[in-house]
Amino acid sequence: MARIAILIVAAALLPPVAAAGDEMPAVARKFLAANCLACHTGDHAQANIRLDRGEIDWATQESITKWNRVYDALEREAMPPQDAPRPSSADREDMVDWLYRELMRNSDVGGTVPRRLNRQEYENTVRSLFGMPGFELPDAFPADDSKHGFDNVGEGLVLSPPLMAQYVALATELADEILPPDTGPALVQSKVYQLGTGGLAVEGGGPVEGGSFRLVSSRNMASAAAWPARFEAPQSGVYRITIDAAPFQTDRMFYDRRASAFRLSIYARPKTDQVYAPFGEIRKLAEFEVDPDRIAPQALTAEIELVQGEIFGIRWEDGPAHSDPPSREYSRAFLADRLTRDRLYYAAMLKFQGGQRGTTQSQVYEATRSLMESGELDLNDPRLDKLPEVWGGGLSNGPHNWIKAFVHEELLRFGPAVDITDLEIKGPLRLIEDDALRERKARTRQFLGNRPPGSTDRDHAEAVLRRFLGRAFRRPASEAQLRDYTDLVLWHLEENSDARPEDGLHLAVRRALVSPNFLYRGLRPGPLDAYDLASRLSYFLTSSPPDGELAARASAGSLTDANVLAEETERLMGDERSGSFVSSFTGQWLSTRWLRGIMPDPRLLQFGDPDRVAMIDETELFFAEIMRENLPLQLFIDPGFSYRNARLNKIYGGDLQGNHMRRVAFERGGRFGGVLGLASVMMATANGVDTHPVLRGVWVLENVFGDPAPEPPPDVPAIAPDTSGTTSIRDQLAAHRADQTCARCHNRIDPLGMVLENYDPVGRWRDHYPVYTKPPDGAEALKQEYYSTVGKGAVAGPAVDSVGILADGTRLQDAAALKRYVLEHIDMFSQCLTEKLLVYATGRPLSFGDRRVADRIVASVARKGNGFRDLIIAIVQSESFATR
Repeated sequence: MARIAILIVAAALLPPVAAAGDEMPAVARKFLAANCLACHTGDHAQANIRLDRGEIDWATQESITKWNRVYDALEREAMPPQDAPRPSSADREDMVDWLYRELMRNSDVGGTVPRRLNRQEYENTVRSLFGMPGFELPDAFPADDSKHGFDNVGEGLVLSPPLMAQYVALATELADEILPPDTGPALVQSKVYQLGTGGLAVEGGGPVEGGSFRLVSSRNMASAAAWPARFEAPQSGVYRITIDAAPFQTDRMFYDRRASAFRLSIYARPKTDQVYAPFGEIRKLAEFEVDPDRIAPQALTAEIELVQGEIFGIRWEDGPAHSDPPSREYSRAFLADRLTRDRLYYAAMLKFQGGQRGTTQSQVYEATRSLMESGELDLNDPRLDKLPEVWGGGLSNGPHNWIKAFVHEELLRFGPAVDITDLEIKGPLRLIEDDALRERKARTRQFLGNRPPGSTDRDHAEAVLRRFLGRAFRRPASEAQLRDYTDLVLWHLEENSDARPEDGLHLAVRRALVSPNFLYRGLRPGPLDAYDLASRLSYFLTSSPPDGELAARASAGSLTDANVLAEETERLMGDERSGSFVSSFTGQWLSTRWLRGIMPDPRLLQFGDPDRVAMIDETELFFAEIMRENLPLQLFIDPGFSYRNARLNKIYGGDLQGNHMRRVAFERGGRFGGVLGLASVMMATANGVDTHPVLRGVWVLENVFGDPAPEPPPDVPAIAPDTSGTTSIRDQLAAHRADQTCARCHNRIDPLGMVLENYDPVGRWRDHYPVYTKPPDGAEALKQEYYSTVGKGAVAGPAVDSVGILADGTRLQDAAALKRYVLEHIDMFSQCLTEKLLVYATGRPLSFGDRRVADRIVASVARKGNGFRDLIIAIVQSESFATR
């Protein structure tokens, strides 16, 4: 046996036998000699396409790919170049016809390698299989490689040993959730935790002299409670909490002395979650009242229920500076009240302007108080007669933060406030059955089903596994598979006298979850059957396994009927799970996934995660409407509508209020809207600091024109933008194109990127480039005329020159002209989008035959009006979709 293994390995290490190539016919050799070999000969052939060999080895993918590119260039008349002698139409047609026949013979429809479930598909499959909607893979789980633009393409989904080890560990964890080991009754492990006040933390409040922790009232978010850092519930159970608390009030308070009780509440949340959730969204455990006239601390005791892993927080609910559910924002009524009641403070606040970024709460208070005591403030300033125009959201250090910092410090120093002097928790006194345990028991009952009285262990295991394996493998288990897995269960029971049937099934579940039948799709040879079609369709449009209705149609055999397939496609496009398709496809086609790794230069604008989310939401809502309403593909380019909220005012202008995304309409033909005018796309094709026409030009060629540029030669340096403004980007690109090695591709790339130069690195429209200056204080500022929305400085830089002249001689003045050009060549864009969808749906790079299928799809959908839903249905009904 060892000798055989050695021979196999040795054979694998031998060099492959070169396949004999097919000799070119005379008509092909003559055409290439006359029109191509001047540039495509030898090791330094243009675009790495060498055509001087007399034979073609059609057995290699490299050769097929090369001649596919030759076909495309000749069929589009992109080659020979415009400045070279042109072949006659007859000669070109003869060459194209010969290549077409050979490519169809050697690169027909199909060719998907087995596809492992990618990260999103695996998560959704586990959620569906076991009824675990909250299941997520750990952050350390390996990321999926992207091939041909998408992370669900088979050749990128390799299964490495470390990844397999992760799958084995996950299989055990999941089996434990469904069929937990019998560990006997849980034992109460009660303990007293003397927490004191040293580990408490809260926004606005803090420790004070004498060892107490002082609570001030604050906004309606969990971070406004005092959470102990040194405790989390070790078991789900009842705990006794004792808080020693006393009121804190002085004669120097701005607010009236309280006569009513101070109301404290106890809340619970998981240790790592819901830090910024409103209190209305987290559990309230108990309420206490603190006597306002009491001097000595008052002992407050309650029994509370905590779930394993939860912590508790203490909040003063009804102080002067608080806000209540459902608002997430700080109480504007309180802020306005403070300004209107204290004109001297308002004047000081306007003069101080909150200080520099990073100013502490104590520094804000001291500086503002100093101004109030200076006697130099103008109390007749007309600005004091109305509230500030900017509240919250837009400015990170705006008036709402200045007031909050001042008042919190004032409350901390002079009251009213509540002092926590000691804190103890004991427990658990007794255990409780929490939601997680109840859900686990319910999943176990559902998985096992009802075992009929008198049934044997084999009967029971076979019934359970027949249901489970059919869903896990996304097709009915074969009798051989069912017998194999059932035998495994019985073997485990025979080998372990004290084992339960559940323990044997635990082993079977673990084995199934690492089986290729679970981890992979498309393992069976030959054409796709109804179950394969159901899986391909469901993962295409929902990133999830087939639901009950789709599985039933597969089982009935009706899914191979084109009309039934169209019905199911329509249904899934309307399913809420189609949101996974929208986010996954747009995130990769339109590159919005890249936004997570980009942080714009703060000199451009203040930008945070909510702004990033708004950009992505705009993109996905826009795409979803086109799909939902079957709108024509032209609206991807020039829609006349989008979805926006107040955070996007800083990008597009406007006066929207609030963070709710809403549909907005505007005139077509303008700067914004569509995939060539989305801020998300413009930011994803920049780097957050400056723009680069090459990056955007390559993106447009790949994702709008469907004519991707080849990889640049390894010895060609990248262009570094000249931020000094002494050399224009157009001059730099022209110098780059002076090298003939670069010119062939950059004549196609650069004009498309230049046309989009009016969009800055975050997608705002600009007429001038920024020039950064350094005023005497050392802070960098932008020029006033350039960024009026930021309004931080100086003069405009050089004007943006956005003219681009395409390879066919078309002159494009700006982004609007580029949109018009694409609309005039909408079949080009339709072909590109169709091919992208086919790659995403089938999980393979398109063969020559697949691309001819795409040609027919584009033509048939155009005859129907170019509706996007119609395009998706046509793809699903196509030969390419139905072919492995």
